[in-house]
Amino acid sequence: MLIGELSKKTGLSKDTIRFYEKMGLLEAEERQAGTRVYKEFSPEIVERVTMIAQGKALGFTLNEIKLLIQAWGNREMPTAEKLKVIDRKLDEIAEKMRQLNEIKTYLTAKRDRVTQETL
Repeated sequence: MLIGELSKKTGLSKDTIRFYEKMGLLEAEERQAGTRVYKEFSPEIVERVTMIAQGKALGFTLNEIKLLIQAWGNREMPTAEKLKVIDRKLDEIAEKMRQLNEIKTYLTAKRDRVTQETL
């Protein structure tokens, strides 16, 4: 499939797809048609794009996703290493949640004070 069709199927812009390809997250075959060169993406790439989107939603950076795709996909990464990556991300998420709870507590107290001042 060409980049336009991949864009429609995934909801990503063509620029995002090109960026992911430059990063090494997606692969495409080049196909010559007259004087033009087209990039042809396999149907499986839709699943890869879905994985990237899920990884981003879970808080992984694109570089982390790239490393995981390369190592995980080739079955090179030992189970212990996979668990370390997951545990590291879980620790980061727990820290972000702690920070967000602090902000929530502060803002709630601030809101209560402002409410009390206006009564």
